[in-house]
Amino acid sequence: MVKTYTFDDVVNALNQVAAYDWRSFWTERLSNHGPHAPLAGIEGSGWKLVYDEYPSELDRAGDRDGKSINAHYSVGLLAGSDGVIRDTVESMLAAKAGIGPGMKIVAVNGRRISGEVWHDAIRAAKASPSPIELIVENTDYFRVVKLDYHGGEKYPHLVRDESKPDLLTEIYGAK
Repeated sequence: MVKTYTFDDVVNALNQVAAYDWRSFWTERLSNHGPHAPLAGIEGSGWKLVYDEYPSELDRAGDRDGKSINAHYSVGLLAGSDGVIRDTVESMLAAKAGIGPGMKIVAVNGRRISGEVWHDAIRAAKASPSPIELIVENTDYFRVVKLDYHGGEKYPHLVRDESKPDLLTEIYGAK
């Protein structure tokens, strides 16, 4: 027999483990959806999320394999090396321009798409007022999409906030 539980059951069970205002905690997290991930726990543990032009080892491996173009954090898209869009981030530039999964980037700034061509275009746009120009295929139709982006490549990283104790390393190191 399936025995379900309610929100109140969860709150009561958590309070038996550790007394806290679990109702407010979970209500806040389950009913409010902000534009970014909730970072208070990371920031409170002595770290912060930053974006810079240096890809992580995982991102570098994807580029070396030639399997993907990761622009999730710059223009908001992920594409295969063949230019086929795998994902877009709804609130970011690519999706706002009408690019979506299943479409294919054929060319970037007049050059056939490749990982190298993509990265060159993103880097060049940082120093240029011109938008990045894509030729995008959607089934049998082609269109030019201009992305007015000049922020360079962006990848997420956690870095230490020296003004706070390093609780994350302490937790991670606990055995």
